[in-house]
Amino acid sequence: MSQTCIQAYHEMEERYARLVLKYHSNSQRNEILDAIEQSIAEHNMTPSITLSPAGESGECAVEFHDDYDKQSSTIFEFLIKKLGIASCEN
Repeated sequence: MSQTCIQAYHEMEERYARLVLKYHSNSQRNEILDAIEQSIAEHNMTPSITLSPAGESGECAVEFHDDYDKQSSTIFEFLIKKLGIASCEN
């Protein structure tokens, strides 16, 4: 049985940007959390993180609420590449 890949959804308006990562297992959840930790350490930017309770599936939202310079794209691109996500839906 093949495992469903992590899915990504992106929303943006004016200074607000959000990337939602939908996971389908605890290992994917941990992979997302590790990637977020790495991105924060490398880019010295701390977004708001909302995470579903531990379980077999859920979502992790990475949000920037006052992203005037659109720096969120650096973190979002890093996460998408690090997690091996082929496409992101709007």
